[in-house]
Amino acid sequence: MSLRTLRESVGKTQSEVARVASMTQPQLSRVESRREHLISTVRKYVEALGGDVDVIARIDGRSIVLRDV
Repeated sequence: MSLRTLRESVGKTQSEVARVASMTQPQLSRVESRREHLISTVRKYVEALGGDVDVIARIDGRSIVLRDV
């Protein structure tokens, strides 16, 4: 799911999310249009939607939650 689709699925506008994320609406629009993101950017975006981000590494069939990333 793209960031834009995620935002739309929770019924938020770009302006609403940008305000909470301390961004301008044009900055948020650029974030949504990128194909690759820093984890810190995704975390900031998702937290502005009221959510959390977990980073999970899958190695040899095991799922490992990474901390402090």
